[in-house]
Amino acid sequence: MSTKAARIFVIIVAVGLVVGAIAFGVRLVLPATNVSSIQPQLATASINSFPVVVAATGTVVPASETYVNFPYSGRLAQIDVTVGQSVSQGAPLATLDSASAQSAVSQAEANLASAQASLGAVENPLTASQQSLLQTALTNAEQVLTDTTSSVQTTNATDAQNIVSDQAAVQTAQTNFDNANCSNATTGTTALCQSYQSQLTAQQHQLATDQARAQTDASAGVLRIDQAQGQVNSAKSNLAAAQTSNPSQVSAAQSAVSSAQAGLQAAQDRLANLTLAAPIAGTVLAINGQVGQSVSGSPTAGQSLPGTNTPVAGLTNGGGGNASPLFVIGTPGQLVVGFSFPSNDLSLVSPGLAATVTGSTLNGLEIAGKILAVSSNPVMVAGVSSYYATFVPTSPSSQLTPGLSVNVTVAVSQVANALSVPVSAVYLLGGTAHVDVWYNNAAVPTAITIGAQGASLVQVKSGLRAGEQVLLVANQGFAQAGLP
Repeated sequence: MSTKAARIFVIIVAVGLVVGAIAFGVRLVLPATNVSSIQPQLATASINSFPVVVAATGTVVPASETYVNFPYSGRLAQIDVTVGQSVSQGAPLATLDSASAQSAVSQAEANLASAQASLGAVENPLTASQQSLLQTALTNAEQVLTDTTSSVQTTNATDAQNIVSDQAAVQTAQTNFDNANCSNATTGTTALCQSYQSQLTAQQHQLATDQARAQTDASAGVLRIDQAQGQVNSAKSNLAAAQTSNPSQVSAAQSAVSSAQAGLQAAQDRLANLTLAAPIAGTVLAINGQVGQSVSGSPTAGQSLPGTNTPVAGLTNGGGGNASPLFVIGTPGQLVVGFSFPSNDLSLVSPGLAATVTGSTLNGLEIAGKILAVSSNPVMVAGVSSYYATFVPTSPSSQLTPGLSVNVTVAVSQVANALSVPVSAVYLLGGTAHVDVWYNNAAVPTAITIGAQGASLVQVKSGLRAGEQVLLVANQGFAQAGLP
C-alpha cells in the first residue's frame, strides 16, 4: 500500500474543446494508512453547472505611473522630494555629484587637445629640431605629473593628520566635559562646564571643517593629477605623431578628433544636466535611492500594462520598487490589477469579461470587476509565452493597495449539466488523468477523461459515473484495491 502526496494540479482548457491539459507536481510514496485510523475525505461525482475560469496571480498597481531615472551614472548628491509629495512638471527631483562630471569634462578637453595636436602633427611633418622640442615637452610634462602627484599626496597626508589631531582634541574635550559631570542638571551650568562645553563644540566644529577640507582636497587632487596625466598623454602623442606621417595616419587622426569632440560634447551635456526633473505632474509614489548612493543611468520603462500607462515592470517591483526606477511618479487614485496568463488561453480572455480578485490579505473579501484590456503581443514570463491583462474593480476598495499580490479569476464560459468532481480529486498518473474511487473501503485508481475546469470543479467526460465517491485528496494513504 502507498501514499502519494504533495501534488500541484493545474488545468488549462478552451471553451468547447474536449481535451483538457493538466500540469502536475510531485507525488511522494509513503506507507499506507489503515482506514480504521483515518477517515477518508470523500466527494460524490454529480451533475453540476459551473463557470469555466482562467486563474492567475496579479499585482495591484496604480493605473497611471511614470518611471524616472537619470540618463547618466553617478553619485546622488541631493534628493529634493519625499514620497507622497506632489510635484509639477519640470520640478527638480534629485541632483548628481558634480566632481566626477567636471573631471570627465576636463579629461574630454584634454583628449580633444591631444587629438587636435596629433592631427596637426601628422598633417605637418616636423624637423629634427622640432621633434627635440616635443621630447623636451614630454619630459617637462612628466616632471609636472611627478610633482603634482607628490603635492597631492602631501596635501592628503596633511589633511589626514589634521583629522587625527582633531579627533584626539574632541576626545580630550569630551573627557573633560564628562569628568566634570557636566551632563548633570545641577553642575552643568557652572562656569567650568560652560567652558568645557565651548571647548567641545569648538573642537567638533574644527573636526568637521577639516574633514570637509580633506574631501575637497582629495577631489581637487584627483582632478590635478588627471590634468597632468592628460598633458603627458598629449605630449607622447605629439612626439609619436611627429616621427611618421602618411595619409592613413591623417585619416585616423581626423577620426580621433571627431570622436574626441563628441566625447567632450557628451561630457558637457552630462555636467549641464546633473539635476533630474519630473517629466510629468503628479505624486511621488516611490523613491529607490538615498544621498551618497551610486545610481546607474537607464531609460524609463518600456512596455505598459494594457489600458494604462503603468510600466509592466511595476508587476515585479510592487508598483515602484528589476532594476528599480529611482523615482515613480503617478496618480495614486485609481488602482488596477495587472497579471499575465499563458498564450494558450488568449482565445478565452478578452476585455469586458467579468472577473474577481481574492487574496490572503483581503480577509475573505471577493472584489468584483472586469477585464479592462489585454496586450496585443506575447512576451516571455518565467519562460512561458504569455500575455498581460488588466483587471479593474467595479468600485474602489480600500483593501487594495499598491504592491499587493492577489489572485485573479476570470469567468470565460459556462458548463451546463456536466458530470464533475472537485479539482483536488484529480491527479496525473502515467500521463493520464485519474481519480481514486472509494470502493469497499479501498481507493481504486481510475482513469478518466476530463473537460473544462472551473474554480473548484472539473468536468468528467468518461471513466466515472454519477454517484460514485472519490477521495478529495487522492491517494492519501488508504488501501488501494489491486495494488500492493
